[in-house]
Amino acid sequence: MCAALPAWPAAQRRTPVVVAVEKALPAVVNIGTEKLVKVEHADPLQQFRGQAFDEFFRQFFQQQMQPEYRLRHSLGSGVIIDPLGYILTNFHVIERASKIQVTLTDGRAFPAAFLAGDPVNDIALVKIDAPARLPAVEFAADDDTMLAETVIALGNPFGLGHSVTVGVLSAKDREARYGGKVLYKDILQTDAAVNPGSSGGPLLNLDGQLIGLNVAIYQEAQNIGFAVPIKRMRELLAQWLAPRLLKKATLGFEVAAQGGRLVVTQVAPDRKLPRGAVAVGDEIVAVNRSPVATLLDYERALLPLLPTHYAPIGVVHGGATNEVVAQLLALPKPDGAKLARERLGLELKPFAEIKGSATLARQGVAIAAVTAGGVAARAGLVPGLIVARINGQAVATLDDVGAVMDNIHAGQPVSLAVVSLHEQQGFLLSQSGQATLKAE
Repeated sequence: MCAALPAWPAAQRRTPVVVAVEKALPAVVNIGTEKLVKVEHADPLQQFRGQAFDEFFRQFFQQQMQPEYRLRHSLGSGVIIDPLGYILTNFHVIERASKIQVTLTDGRAFPAAFLAGDPVNDIALVKIDAPARLPAVEFAADDDTMLAETVIALGNPFGLGHSVTVGVLSAKDREARYGGKVLYKDILQTDAAVNPGSSGGPLLNLDGQLIGLNVAIYQEAQNIGFAVPIKRMRELLAQWLAPRLLKKATLGFEVAAQGGRLVVTQVAPDRKLPRGAVAVGDEIVAVNRSPVATLLDYERALLPLLPTHYAPIGVVHGGATNEVVAQLLALPKPDGAKLARERLGLELKPFAEIKGSATLARQGVAIAAVTAGGVAARAGLVPGLIVARINGQAVATLDDVGAVMDNIHAGQPVSLAVVSLHEQQGFLLSQSGQATLKAE
């Protein structure tokens, strides 16, 4: 008979891993999605048989067979990054989802809305509306990682809620490729187990801070996982959480990170602030009397602000710090025709106005004219072509064009998916292509 082992004191069992998990786990969520997928036979013979039956049914009963669709459910993980319900996850977890449901650690479930996503970095931002503020994860500093330090992966592998795995940071600067091109060289590698369902969960340091978002497992080997570093998440969130994009509103001035400072880069000439003034070159140091050091800090501080609300902004001007009271006001709807003309040298019109076809109007907007010597002309675009997508976003109206082009500034690349339609012997022939321009 073996003697009983002495019990470890609770203080010794509460290792740094335990403390870090207790701190961060309440911010980890389960994400369930529902997608409508078309059923297709893997066997070519069965696939052909199904297509032949559909054609037979159409010819003899004058009805179009509807494709067979089924609901597909999937599970993933996510992490709350702001108490107002903003959540980061993997793009592939919520891609093409018709419904997204987020389940918290306490079992409460809420429908979620997709806000923004980046398929290349495999990161997406969703939001839930909870009745009270939620626990949010703390961000680590951009480059505060050490090779071989202990890291913790949290998630919901195989649908098993809130699992913890521990490993080390195996590498900090792994190269990531997409389509044969190197996208970046800063992916984190860990040997902490990241199983299916844990995608989108956080990778933490021993302080319980977010250092990465788990994105992939190397299938040909065990104990190799990858995570997008916090620096890249910060860069994307700084774009996605901007009031101009998130709420279609502005304080009357624009802010950018320059040399480690938050600098006012543009002030609306017709905007009068209720108290105080802001000038180009001023430094922003506080929002609602709380200090802000990064662009993401600044925009997160503005998240509770709704259009027509006021906020005190700490501004450094001429070496002195002043408090300026600014009001968040809704932006006017951007003029798509004007933006396309000024930044791309394109005169766009609704396709129906050019072809007179309401049926085909949904395919995009038509190029009615091209500015001589402009970027579109130099790229070989000509009148008659149809612009179907701008920077990957479908455009069916000039309002769609305005919404996309309003976020594009001079010197930035603009990708256009264009379609050419030709009628020949009663048939409408189409050809598609891609053009990349640099906005003026």
